[in-house]
Amino acid sequence: MSSRFLTPMQPDAPPFMVWNLDLNEDGTTPHDKSFIRLPSVGSQSCAIRFRLLIGSTASIDATLHTNYPLDGSPYVRTKFHKKKFNFNNQTELICEFRIQRPGPYQYYLTYKSIDADPDDRCDSIACKEDANPTVERVYRAFKHKRTPTAYFLVDPQLMLSGQPLPLDGIVLQSVSPKWMGKMSQWSSQLAVSSKMGYNMLHFIPMQQRGGSDSPYSLYNQLELSDDLFESKVSADVKDQKLRETMLEMVHKHKLLGVTDMVWNHTAYNSDWLRDHPEAGFNLENSPHLRSAYELDAALVRFSRELSDFGFDRMVKSVADVDRLLEGVEQHVFQTLRLWEFYAIDVDAAIEAVSQAWDAAEVEVLEADQKELETLSGDVRNEWLRTYIVGNHTHTLSTRYGRTIDASRTAAVLRLLVGAGGGKDEAIAQLRTLLDLLNLPYYREYDADIKTIRRNIYERVKYERLDHGSWKYGKPVGDDYKLVDPLFTTVEPRNGEDVPDERLHLANNGWIWGGNPLDNFAGPQSKAYLQREVIVWGDCVKLNYGTAPEHNPWLWEHMRQYTLAMARVFHGFRIDNCHSTPIELAEYLLDEARKVNPNLYVIAELFTGSEDTDRIFVQRLGINSLIREAMQAWDPHEMSRLAHRHGGRPIGSLAVDCLGEPGFFTDDEHGGARVTAVVAPLSASLPHAIFFDCTHDNEVPAQKRTMEDALPNAAITAMTACATGSNRGYDELYPELLNVVHENRHYAALKDPLNVGLGEAKAKINKIHTEIAHYQEVHVHHESEYVTIHRVHPVTREGVLMIAHCAFRGATENPWFENPRLYGTAVTPEFAYRLRSASNNNISDVSAKSDDDNGVLHGLPSQLEKLDKPEIHQHKDDHGMFTELRLPKNFGPGSVLVVRTKLVDFKPNLDWKIRTSADEAVSNLSLGALNAVLYRCDAEERDTIGEGAYDVPGLGHLAYCGLQGWYTHLKSIIPNNDLGHPLCAHLRQGNWALDYTAQRLHRYSEYFPEISTLAAWFEERWGLVKRVPNFMMPRYFALTVHTAYQALIRRALELMPGKVVGSSRFTHQLAMTSVQLVGHVNSTGLRPINESKADCSMSAGLPHFSTHHMRCWGRDVFIAIDGLLMATGRFEDARDHILAFGSTLKHGQIPNLLDGGRFPRYNARDATWFWLQAVQTYCEMGPEGLAFLETSVPRRFPDGETFVQWDSDEAFSKSSTVAELIQEIMERHAQGISFREWNAGPNLDSQMSDDGFNINVGVNFETTGFVSGGSRWNCGTWMDKMGSSEKAGIRGVPATPRDGADIEIVGLQKSALRWLKTLVKKGCFIKKGVIKPDGSEISYADWDQLVQSSFEKHFWVPLDASEDNDHNVNTAMVNRRGIYRDTYGSTTEWADYQFRPNIPIAMVVAPELFNLDHALVCLHKMSAILSGPLGMRTLDPSDMRYRPNYDNSNDSNDPLVAQGINYHQGPEWLWLTGYYLRAQLKFMRMAISQRSKD
Repeated sequence: MSSRFLTPMQPDAPPFMVWNLDLNEDGTTPHDKSFIRLPSVGSQSCAIRFRLLIGSTASIDATLHTNYPLDGSPYVRTKFHKKKFNFNNQTELICEFRIQRPGPYQYYLTYKSIDADPDDRCDSIACKEDANPTVERVYRAFKHKRTPTAYFLVDPQLMLSGQPLPLDGIVLQSVSPKWMGKMSQWSSQLAVSSKMGYNMLHFIPMQQRGGSDSPYSLYNQLELSDDLFESKVSADVKDQKLRETMLEMVHKHKLLGVTDMVWNHTAYNSDWLRDHPEAGFNLENSPHLRSAYELDAALVRFSRELSDFGFDRMVKSVADVDRLLEGVEQHVFQTLRLWEFYAIDVDAAIEAVSQAWDAAEVEVLEADQKELETLSGDVRNEWLRTYIVGNHTHTLSTRYGRTIDASRTAAVLRLLVGAGGGKDEAIAQLRTLLDLLNLPYYREYDADIKTIRRNIYERVKYERLDHGSWKYGKPVGDDYKLVDPLFTTVEPRNGEDVPDERLHLANNGWIWGGNPLDNFAGPQSKAYLQREVIVWGDCVKLNYGTAPEHNPWLWEHMRQYTLAMARVFHGFRIDNCHSTPIELAEYLLDEARKVNPNLYVIAELFTGSEDTDRIFVQRLGINSLIREAMQAWDPHEMSRLAHRHGGRPIGSLAVDCLGEPGFFTDDEHGGARVTAVVAPLSASLPHAIFFDCTHDNEVPAQKRTMEDALPNAAITAMTACATGSNRGYDELYPELLNVVHENRHYAALKDPLNVGLGEAKAKINKIHTEIAHYQEVHVHHESEYVTIHRVHPVTREGVLMIAHCAFRGATENPWFENPRLYGTAVTPEFAYRLRSASNNNISDVSAKSDDDNGVLHGLPSQLEKLDKPEIHQHKDDHGMFTELRLPKNFGPGSVLVVRTKLVDFKPNLDWKIRTSADEAVSNLSLGALNAVLYRCDAEERDTIGEGAYDVPGLGHLAYCGLQGWYTHLKSIIPNNDLGHPLCAHLRQGNWALDYTAQRLHRYSEYFPEISTLAAWFEERWGLVKRVPNFMMPRYFALTVHTAYQALIRRALELMPGKVVGSSRFTHQLAMTSVQLVGHVNSTGLRPINESKADCSMSAGLPHFSTHHMRCWGRDVFIAIDGLLMATGRFEDARDHILAFGSTLKHGQIPNLLDGGRFPRYNARDATWFWLQAVQTYCEMGPEGLAFLETSVPRRFPDGETFVQWDSDEAFSKSSTVAELIQEIMERHAQGISFREWNAGPNLDSQMSDDGFNINVGVNFETTGFVSGGSRWNCGTWMDKMGSSEKAGIRGVPATPRDGADIEIVGLQKSALRWLKTLVKKGCFIKKGVIKPDGSEISYADWDQLVQSSFEKHFWVPLDASEDNDHNVNTAMVNRRGIYRDTYGSTTEWADYQFRPNIPIAMVVAPELFNLDHALVCLHKMSAILSGPLGMRTLDPSDMRYRPNYDNSNDSNDPLVAQGINYHQGPEWLWLTGYYLRAQLKFMRMAISQRSKD
């Protein structure tokens, strides 16, 4: 193949996206994904997918319920549609659907589950009568479970001039309709906004205003204000004119419209309140407010009569405030007697109890009597309070509203005074008791009065002494009351007799630091009484309840108002959203979206909590939260806000690397599979609309300086979110305009570009819309400067802005380090400075305010064009860079903007990198894939002479191949961790790129097909090296990710379909086959590798990677089933079986192969795992039983004598596989006894001399079990040899396990069963073996002997009375209901140790086990041996249990020194596979048996 690759044409349309959400094990949504936002359906076709792992708690009968209309029906918030989870593969369930409409949606899961039982994870079987939880769990009743409701939000699609307007491209301007003049003259005002680069207008409410003339205090929500029209016209005519104006605004001026929605309150003089006073919180529907109303009325009277009490109406000092509060104490608190709302009326209570005493109708229950007798002190008083007063919630709705139960009180008094006590004594005790009961109520009153006093004091002090307050300098009286009244009294219509309770309505307001989800006018709140409400005296708070039926007229009235606005405007700004009942807002927005599905909703939330903000955003579908630049107090905070509200860092990794090719099953089109990109949903914050100044903010001239208006606007506009401003900001209005009292109009500017910020702001606004998709952002703060760089993630084109902030105290030339833009060309766009005309004696000013003529004007100013920045190109160790030098006079109030573009950059580099990877790897073999993907340091050095890459600050990579990089990238990419040491290293140079390509070239000598992939990398690295160093992590990650995914796909293609079509987990398991089987020069399966591509299996990386330590017989044949045969690598499996078979010696398969050079035979189990592998290969492999006839050259021709591997005798004779099997069985039957070749310290430096003696045999007289070993060697996988001289254990095995090991007996039984079957079919060369006495025993008889002996010699019964039946020494038993680990050990107690070798025998020879016994033992393994990391290698109750392995331990403790406890408690994972298979196998048997019974 050519070293270059033809890049396919990049598709015009974006791919179909499937946004995947991995759910928690219990079906809940991960906390970091609690806010899910999907892009608008118009920008890209997409679907959402929910994924569960099979076996998780929520996976049984998992069903998704969502109010997203899956059937295409109209959206109803309370109507949930069901969709079952389906199998995606063997271990995953998915539920997915196409997203085709915007809005807020909910979902939850239902599933069936069994509640956890404490017995499931403890040893709960002590005798035969105990139920077995392992089995009974299957028959427990399933319970239906439901997850909490979660949410996802789909953005609306806004269209302007036939093109989509991204949310991040919005440039909104707030305007006040009453300042725009008559609606017929609006066109000139709209033209101003359009020329200034705005694409959306936000209109302050234009409905009829109430008595205060505030646009937020609406008199009639259903009619527009009269002052917007030349003459009095009907509501319908007004609505029609508004619709015409909005159409002109969209089509002529290219502006969308948003209006305020005021749902929370109405004007105090709204005429409809007279007909519907129930729409507010009055004393009839909210009687708990009566105490607050009486206090409020008393304060109003005090204000009116202030002079009568001798107080001065002018408040000039704190001392005046103190005196006024003394007056409130005397003339309000004392006369009002508010304490009566709290307390029990003692006299009335005594009278009632006196009458009840005479009636004697109630007696105290005997149980209550006994309880009372045991109590004393405060506990006794509290019991009495509960008994006679009750626990019902008390609201301060009536005086002496707290009462007692007279009959119960009389009854309890009889007990207290006793049989001899009379009524007078009882009444006397009652008076004392009532005083005690009233005590906490009086304390409550005192605390509330203290709060009321403090709140009145602080409010009066602020309003009367603060220069910014509207009451400052005003006399106390009816017009300027001491404190604003919290209630409005509605006048009834003439002739109507309406109870006063209905007419006193609570005003609206807000509470500093209050919980926005609580209704502060509700019965649970004392906010009005304690005067915590900062009131809007011109607004009545509306009482909706939580559903339309709670106040039908009011809900319908507001629905009509909402629908009228939704039909005209493109979006809503929800006024006072945090105090609007959330159920109401949900309802009204749902109604609005019925007529305008793409409604754009913004709101400001003063909740003080991101979690609470998220609740409103999710439930209401708020598309953008209002954020305010004017909240910043210095340039650093300004830069933080800009960074906070959108975008991701330049060079980000996440977006391009997380998507994977996949499919979407489209139920709407008959289950058709749609090619898609599947990508995880990323955590995100709610979208923001960032205002340089809202209509509620003080302007820069007030809070900072006028000059800061320009840098503030520029920083805001460069933020990667929607942006907003307020009409008048650009014209430099000198102060925040009062929306109530201001009556001047906006100036009709013919040339707005020459007024105030004018030309500069227009350019800034247009750039903001242009760079809506420039999602990568860098924000930098330095002294008084803020720099923001926005970059397109694909084209790498960018816009960079530098602003010199003009906060108070700003200096002309603070320190600023000139920006260096590596690999980047820079083109100046513009530079401006805003100056104050009044401060700089500039005569040519933009506006004059000497005579406003009823028109609003800004401050005198000059927008000065600055010279272009100086641009210089240099070069250093990191390459070419452009240095940007600020122009002269770049003082406070200056901004400059330049465009950036990477030099010599391919705009389609991302696409180029992601293409042709599959073609580049299409010819790679699994051996070549091992070289490309993996290779530990030792393997690499052994093969090509180079080691693993060393990343400074990170260390050597675990693998030299791509997996080494990807191990780190898989966490770097989703977390966008550009600060990771690997990313830092990539920015410093190209060494990692060169290393990756060069090692591939070296491996091409072994696997020529790798050269194609090497060329693929070289071509891409050549392009990547052109990008500036700060972009290197991105393109390195993208390239490695692309290649890595292609390599994984290629590896799975070479495996059977059941692997390819399986789960990610199965894929990962299958890839360990590629990881562990590869080529090294120092060893292989034969003394001399026949090919440079010959591969052998490592027993484990990195410790067992090269030379004689690489291939272990035991490990290879334990793993061969999963690594090679399940993955379809039958040729590799065959090679390993034959290679080890060729070294058969003494009837044993070697433990260490050493390529057949100097194999070592010190494992009793390796032979039996080899026989199991032969059996499995004959069952699964392509040859079947014909494999038994395969000829195998013998490394040791006579099977006994050592010969050198390169001698003529070696491999001079051959045997068939069947003959090797027969030789193994014969040798074991006759007994094996030999001393290891080359025994001594050169072979094993730790082993004692006796340990080199190997003895194995079979006792045909009793059990038929293969037995062997001694206390000086360890012939099974638990092979830790003591090495500590200090602890006295050198040469002493920790776990000799001599005798008959349970797993070897199981493997022996499996082999006998198979051979018996083969003999019966006439498919094996011999019918049996010759015993030591010369007699013959058939495989069938030997099989039966083992079968009949197993339970008797391995089972430890639950009942000690059965010990004799099972050859059990009762004194040795530590745990019952288990199978012994060994039988016949020289250390008898070791036979009875509980270890995890049992499941091996259960899996290969289940017929050995009594079903009931096996289930009991499996339960105990689950409770005792199964751990979080694997299977514990020893029972924790065993005296030698030591779970913490430390090979460096240099103590004198013989139980842990130098890691002697390797198999005495530490958990091993490989045994878990056998354990789970055994559980499944015997569980199925139990269920089948119970079904038959």
